[in-house]
Amino acid sequence: MSGNKSHLQLGRERDLFSFHEEAGSGLPVFHPDGTVLRNIIIDYLRDVNQKLGFEEVWTPHLFNADLWKKSGHYSSYKTRMFLFKIGEHEYGLKPMNCPAHALIFSSKPRSYKDLPIMYSEFATVYRNEQEGELTGLLRVRSITQDDGHVFLANDQVESVLRNILLAAITVLETFGLKDLSVNISTKPADAIGDPKMWEIATKTLIEVASKAGLNYQIAEGEGAFYGPKIDVHAKDSLGRQWQLSTIQLDFNLGERLGLKYTDRDGKEKPPLIIHRALVGSLERFIGILLEHYKGNLPLWLAPKQVRVIPVSEKYSEYAKIIYQEIRKSGFRADLDNNSLTLPKRIRNAVLSGIPYMIVVGSEEETTNTVAVRDRKGRNVKGIMLSDLLSQLKKEDQEKLIEVQTVKILGGNIKNKSKAGMPEPGQREQTQDQNNE
Repeated sequence: MSGNKSHLQLGRERDLFSFHEEAGSGLPVFHPDGTVLRNIIIDYLRDVNQKLGFEEVWTPHLFNADLWKKSGHYSSYKTRMFLFKIGEHEYGLKPMNCPAHALIFSSKPRSYKDLPIMYSEFATVYRNEQEGELTGLLRVRSITQDDGHVFLANDQVESVLRNILLAAITVLETFGLKDLSVNISTKPADAIGDPKMWEIATKTLIEVASKAGLNYQIAEGEGAFYGPKIDVHAKDSLGRQWQLSTIQLDFNLGERLGLKYTDRDGKEKPPLIIHRALVGSLERFIGILLEHYKGNLPLWLAPKQVRVIPVSEKYSEYAKIIYQEIRKSGFRADLDNNSLTLPKRIRNAVLSGIPYMIVVGSEEETTNTVAVRDRKGRNVKGIMLSDLLSQLKKEDQEKLIEVQTVKILGGNIKNKSKAGMPEPGQREQTQDQNNE
């Protein structure tokens, strides 16, 4: 039973990631299954970005310090940057991506007809967090951001802000974080930019939050001098609040970096910029999800979705055939053919957070069927593999939060002993009944 284990314990048990003293503090390395999880999240966010109209870009991990001086990060963020000399020049590992995306915008002439221009990047940024601030994946020095920047005109702000905020809400709810609230930081005394734009942007953020039924708080005068900001907070299953999505309107950076587009009247203007991240730090988000789900990730997020377990070595060949068919169908599966007892192998699968176990023995081989068990302890026998895969595909594509397949296929009785299933009283089976 996972209980309320930390994401560090869960990550170790599930072989997802590790930290190493010789690598340095705050620098996690992701193992194969951890990398699968990262890529599942990235692939989903990439699809969301494409639907919003973002184009994906790639930028280097370090830049000449002159760029950071021009953007203002050098003066305001220098103590958090990793700076070093290469020859006669000073360079810095990037703590943010916005100046790099601005370089792409500035690489050729832009017209109002081109706007909005939207760039996304799954980029690693580096921040020199203090040793005492580092906390597992929740606070690291190498941060993978689902970053995005929109370069746009004044009359596009309302619709773009609305679309991004609605997307952020959908994303967090899809990941099972449904208790959402919003903080909206409004115009401070030292604000720059058109007051009308401040009003429109702030009103838009409030309207979208209200229509989405979200609780929101107004932080009067707490916006940055260069624009209003909205943060979406989510409450996890342990009752903790996390700041996740961030959307920031920026009236300043475009002008500071000398960005220009030609408006309808043929005049050059600096674009406004929206900075946004839907989940923020990918490392932190994975840590939150692991603790939120107590390690039992939904089928669509699980690095390993199915484990095939033969009752004994005698049925290994049939188990291998089933395993290969599952893999061919696109599911992430493995085959546990070791010499441990069946109850121990099932328990290991449950402790690894695998949503479904397929157990095969004499009856399954004779009837060309499978017995399937979920990590809640429900199981059902005599299922055609094609029927099982069809239901698994539906659960996977619909991104359901709870495991449903066995229940839908008729598995309402827990821990049948037939077909090699352990008896209800066996210790290996009783410890995991309430894992989800």
